[in-house]
Amino acid sequence: MNQRHQLLSILVFTSILGCAPSVPPLPDSNVQIVIEPSTSKHTLPAWLFYAGTRAFWMEKKFFELHPEATSYQHTFLEEVAARGGCTKIWQEIRAKDGRRDRYLDDLATVEQSGYLREYVWIYFRERGWSEPPDLHLMEFERWRRLHLQSHEPETKAIAQFKK
Repeated sequence: MNQRHQLLSILVFTSILGCAPSVPPLPDSNVQIVIEPSTSKHTLPAWLFYAGTRAFWMEKKFFELHPEATSYQHTFLEEVAARGGCTKIWQEIRAKDGRRDRYLDDLATVEQSGYLREYVWIYFRERGWSEPPDLHLMEFERWRRLHLQSHEPETKAIAQFKK
């Protein structure tokens, strides 16, 4: 089953259940998705896509890119891919029904401006990540002072290994 089909299955299942605090893991999966209870129904598909992308990286994509790895590590590229996918889903929702969400609207503005990688680096960087050489951090800093005033980063759904 490909990633998009898995994620769409999760979205359909969750929309049937409503805004559940967690989604049952995929069959034969060691990862589960947990949704923040305050997540609204109209933003839920975007956040499920974010967490679904993370789950895909946790189980498969990371090891494809790092065949020498013996354990999973959250990566910069994974976070960029997950937030980028979340943004695309949100833009589709917003275009369809005009919904607004402060954080996701900000994230869409970041992505449309070409600063998603810089955004992830500044707001979500983890200790073990090495800085990519092609980030435009000074330009992003100037841009975010104008366009991200009072911005609060959010993550409304996560993927985690089952305990």
